[in-house]
Amino acid sequence: MDFDLNNSIGITYSVFGFEKAGETSFEMSISENIYEKLENAMLEGEVLDDYYISNNLKGLHKKILKAIRRNMYEEGQDINDGIIEERLFWGGTYEEYDTNASHMEMHNSAIDEEIEYTIYLG
Repeated sequence: MDFDLNNSIGITYSVFGFEKAGETSFEMSISENIYEKLENAMLEGEVLDDYYISNNLKGLHKKILKAIRRNMYEEGQDINDGIIEERLFWGGTYEEYDTNASHMEMHNSAIDEEIEYTIYLG
């Protein structure tokens, strides 16, 4: 396969049940052939999301899910993973751990069907 920095895609994902973690983005390199397929689909008006990719490019879908899980694990290694800031009624704030904001918890418990993603061509 021909991998090239010019053939990178941006992936933004979120996981059902982990809304407090928000969306996470990273980049991934793909082959020129797959990049061209994605580019053509985008030009035809397709939304490059998990629904389209899983139905039309099953191999790429599996690679993306694997890359997302790897990214979850890497994000989960951050010492502040899962730490959210809470605001008190009088305006003060404090930090606490929330499993629904943790990428490591996401990595350990999310099933593939709960992962939503969108691809952006780089």
